Amino acid sequence: MRILLFLVALLSGGYAGYLSTVAKTSYSSYSPAQLDQIEAEQMRQLDRTSGDERDNHLISLSLLREERARPFKVQVAGGVAGLSLLTALVLTLVGGRRKDSGQEDDAHGAPAESGGSRQMDRNRAAALLGVRPDAPRAVVEAALQAQLAEKDPSQLGGHDPGLRQKIHQQREELQAAANVLLGRRELAFTPEGTQG
Repeated sequence: MRILLFLVALLSGGYAGYLSTVAKTSYSSYSPAQLDQIEAEQMRQLDRTSGDERDNHLISLSLLREERARPFKVQVAGGVAGLSLLTALVLTLVGGRRKDSGQEDDAHGAPAESGGSRQMDRNRAAALLGVRPDAPRAVVEAALQAQLAEKDPSQLGGHDPGLRQKIHQQREELQAAANVLLGRRELAFTPEGTQG
């Protein structure tokens, strides 16, 4: 979408430039009032002449009318170019911010969300548990139990609720990692660490 908008901006800007310079007619130096006078005279002459002379007056009238429309076309083309460029820049900035925020989430190691909306890969799961991605089931389960024992919220007593929440999230992440390596769906998990 952004590339298309940049192309539209480029083409519209080029067309506006073409109209402003190359497409000028012999009437471009006249004011609107002067163009009105010339057009009125051309119309009078058109009614009185015939043949080649009439054709010349028709060509002159056509050029005059093109000159009248040219400034409006320049404004429209320039407006389209500006609007397309602005929209493309906004989309680029917004897309860049979304991408950055997504990378920050991943860098902070956000846990896999239940329902599978964020999938954890096997390498990350293995790294969390401290095992190889192809570790046997018994090794994965032993690593999980050892990690959960280290992060037992019952040993925190009356510590800060924020710390308890962090420990709970870490336990959920460990369980999700084990689920990935063992190829099973996420199991019900309680803050106390019992598995359902």
